[in-house]
Amino acid sequence: MKEIITMWKNTRMIILVALSAAIYAAFLIVFKGGIPIVPGITEVRPANVFPPVFGLLFGPAGAWGAAIGNFIGDLFGGTLGIGSIFGFFGNFFLGFIPYKMWGATFGLVKKDDMSQTTDNVSKIIAFELVALVSSAACAIIIAWYLDIAAIVPFAFLSITITVNNFAAAFILGPILLVLLYPRVKRWGLIWTDIMNKEDVGKAYGKTLGSILMIIGSLGGLIVGILVAVGAAGQELYGFAGQQGQAAVWLSVLPFLLMILIASLMLSGREQFVEVMEEEEI
Repeated sequence: MKEIITMWKNTRMIILVALSAAIYAAFLIVFKGGIPIVPGITEVRPANVFPPVFGLLFGPAGAWGAAIGNFIGDLFGGTLGIGSIFGFFGNFFLGFIPYKMWGATFGLVKKDDMSQTTDNVSKIIAFELVALVSSAACAIIIAWYLDIAAIVPFAFLSITITVNNFAAAFILGPILLVLLYPRVKRWGLIWTDIMNKEDVGKAYGKTLGSILMIIGSLGGLIVGILVAVGAAGQELYGFAGQQGQAAVWLSVLPFLLMILIASLMLSGREQFVEVMEEEEI
């Protein structure tokens, strides 16, 4: 996770944070008055396609942009509240996980082509995988916190945010990446073209880290929902049942820790292979 700090010394990366935050916030605000799912908490959000796309293209700048953009969207969209605190962290991981996992998706992305686009079937599959994992991670981070605060039940909110996030990325993400990547690459704004490899943290078992990230995100979602429904009497499509139950937040906590550990294990350095080879030539 070294690069989420070191990127702030690079002017172009800071500009990309501002750019991605502005675009994300603008689209969020436009749809704030659209179709609310939980008034004051979340709504149908087509803008959620941007964090995973910007995360792949802009790396840590895309992750920070997603977090800041979501906060700005809440601030100017009239939904700023206690949920915005973990909304910041949840959206950060929505953009963070895709670029961290991109080079460690079990061979779906060929090692000789780490380009952050979806120009073939393998890369489309890889994108959908990282988008699903990041969607679930974002969901359980936010839902875990709001359930503890007894504002919205975990079961309902976690599945709602996951579906809301992934639906936008699943449909629009591959198309947007194919359209944006050639232009962003030509402008020299891909994060691996801007940052130095030395400023990116080393990987410590990328395959294991990727597995832990998947288990932490999807496992936390599934186990959390099962416990919330079984022990707290919550419903997937309603607000029935108890909130703030120790059984729910204790069952999800190990998976959140697993996501954090996986974040430390994964790197992103693998994506520098193509850039370094080009420079040697």
